Amino acid sequence: MSEQDEATYTIDELAALTGVPSRTIRFYQSKCALPAPARRGRKAYYGKAHVERLELIARLQDRGLQIRAIRNLLDQLDAGRTSMEDWFGFEAELRTPWSEDVPELLSEAQIQARLEDRPPGLLAALLKTGLLERELNQYLVRSPALLNMALTLERHGIDIETAQEATTILSKHLSKAAKELSLYFHEHMHERFLEGSSDLLNALKPVALDAASVVFAHEIQHALEEMLQEGRLGLVSSRTPDSGSDKKKKP
Repeated sequence: MSEQDEATYTIDELAALTGVPSRTIRFYQSKCALPAPARRGRKAYYGKAHVERLELIARLQDRGLQIRAIRNLLDQLDAGRTSMEDWFGFEAELRTPWSEDVPELLSEAQIQARLEDRPPGLLAALLKTGLLERELNQYLVRSPALLNMALTLERHGIDIETAQEATTILSKHLSKAAKELSLYFHEHMHERFLEGSSDLLNALKPVALDAASVVFAHEIQHALEEMLQEGRLGLVSSRTPDSGSDKKKKP
């Protein structure tokens, strides 16, 4: 039996079977994500292949893909350049955290222990900046590493709000750099990216983390040296004058 003969559903029947509204089915067709229906006279009919394609589109949407990305992936599938098993496997590996900095839940007692001997109002500042999020009787720490950094800076006199704003600035510029680099690698290694190479991904992960650390260290050192040379950065002596020769004796 040919695919034409298997097409027995009207668009309304397909919508009822799959739970996808008729207007959405037509939208998918307009974006070339869904094959055209079989035509018998002036009527359009859909078959098993359309049901399976709609189910696949729904699975991909659940993973956050927009319709353009779905269409591109489906084109690769139809051309035999990849398989759904390979794509889902690569996607799962890509979503695996690239660092050990993963969210954690802390109890009230654990938070109080972390903030022991710290100034009053620190907990409120952490909640205000989003470094901590209260969840019932627990606290969600989305980034334990950033929390530790903020607490370290606070101990050295840099308030939580300033530390968080610095993180926002850094994130903004690193986000732009990450996107530019991803596009650059995709442009120059297009086939490897299409293959969804696990070897490529495993090589990128540690190199990306090391490169960000090394390059940023060099750049911030260079920036501070420039500020020092321009007279915009100075040092204030931490030595407290004593009552000796530095002070005039009272008559």
